[in-house]
Amino acid sequence: NTPTWGMERNPYYWAVDTAGNQLPYIDRIVMRLAENLEVLNLRAISGEYDMQERHISLSKLPVFIENQKKGNYTVRLDTHQAGCDAAMLINTAYEGDPEVAKWLKTRDFRRALALGIDRDQLNEAFWLGIGTPGSTAPAEAVAINPGKEYRKKWATLDLQQANALLDKIGLSKKDGEGYRLRTDGKGRLRIELMAPAGQFLPFTQIAEMIRQQWRKIGIDADVKETERSLAFTRTANAEHHIMFWTVGGSENLYLFPRHVLPVDPAECHLGMPFARWYATNGQQGKKPDNPEMIRAFELYRSAAGKKEAERVKIAQEIWKIIVEECWVIGTVGLSPAFMGVRIVKNTMGNIPARQANAQHVVPPNISHPATFFFKS
Repeated sequence: NTPTWGMERNPYYWAVDTAGNQLPYIDRIVMRLAENLEVLNLRAISGEYDMQERHISLSKLPVFIENQKKGNYTVRLDTHQAGCDAAMLINTAYEGDPEVAKWLKTRDFRRALALGIDRDQLNEAFWLGIGTPGSTAPAEAVAINPGKEYRKKWATLDLQQANALLDKIGLSKKDGEGYRLRTDGKGRLRIELMAPAGQFLPFTQIAEMIRQQWRKIGIDADVKETERSLAFTRTANAEHHIMFWTVGGSENLYLFPRHVLPVDPAECHLGMPFARWYATNGQQGKKPDNPEMIRAFELYRSAAGKKEAERVKIAQEIWKIIVEECWVIGTVGLSPAFMGVRIVKNTMGNIPARQANAQHVVPPNISHPATFFFKS
C-alpha cells in the first residue's frame, strides 16, 4: 500500500555483459501504486509507464494501438499456453445446500453447464476474437496436451444435448419462466457464480453473459462479485458453488496443478477438503466420492520418480480425466489476455518482441531485466 516503491541497482550483482560491463544497466526502478485497474490502464494508454504487462486489459487493445505513436510506446502480445483464461472451477465438495451439492457432484450436470456456453460470443466480447474457445486443455504445443480432440470436448455450444442431459438426470420440471426446478420441492434451482473483482479479466461481466446464455437450458445463476481475499476465504472453507479463475500454470501440471486438480491445500477452489485429504494421505479432509478424481490423484502421485516420457503419458491421462469430468469448465484461452498484453516505451532497449508467458517463467524475469536499458 506504499504509493511509490523504489529499487536501486546492486553494484555487486554477480553478472556482467559480454564486454565486461556490470549488470544491471538500469540504476533505479520506481513502481507506482494505481488506485484501480482503470487508472492503471489509462496511465499506460497515455504513455506514463516505461513498461507494464500485468493487468493491462486486452479489451482496450484497440485504444492502446491507436495511441502508440502519441504515447511513444509499442504494444507487444505474449500468448499464454494455459487452456483457459477465465475458467469455471466447480466445488464438488460443497455441502451447504444438499440439493445444489447433489448436482455439482453430478458429471452430466457439469457437462450440461459446459455445453450451454456460447464461447464464440464470449471470445468476441471479451477477447476481441483473438482467443481460442474450448476446454481447459493446454496448448497443442505443450507436451502433456491430451490430444487435439480434447480442446473441443464438452466445450462447444450444444443446447439440444445440454437440455437432454438435464432432463435425463431428473431436472425436467420447469417454472413459468422456463427455469428448472429443484427436486426437493423448494422452488427454482439456482447456481451461484462467484467472480473475484479487479483481476486479470472481467470475471463478473463474463459470468453475467454466461448467466444469460444458460437461460436457454433453463439454469438460473446468481453472479456474486467478490473481493479476492474474501473469495479465497470462501473457497478455503468450500462455501462456494462455482468460482471464476484462470487455470494458468496447469500447462505445467506437475509444478502448478492447483487450478485443475484439488491437491494443494495452500490454495484450492475445487474442493478444499479433497486437497487436505490428498496432501495428508487421508489423515485430514475428506475423500472424494468421485472415482475418476481418485484415479487422477493416484496417477498424479505415481508420476514421481518416473522418466520424462512416462511422466508425460501420465499427465496426458490426467488431462483426459479433467476434460471428461468437467469439474473445471473452460471458456476461452490460449491468448495474451492473462498477463500478456505488454506496453513498452520506445526509449527502452533489449526488450524482446515476444516472451514466454507462463506460471513457471513469470514475465518479465524470463527476459532478463538486468539487461534492459534506457536508450540515450
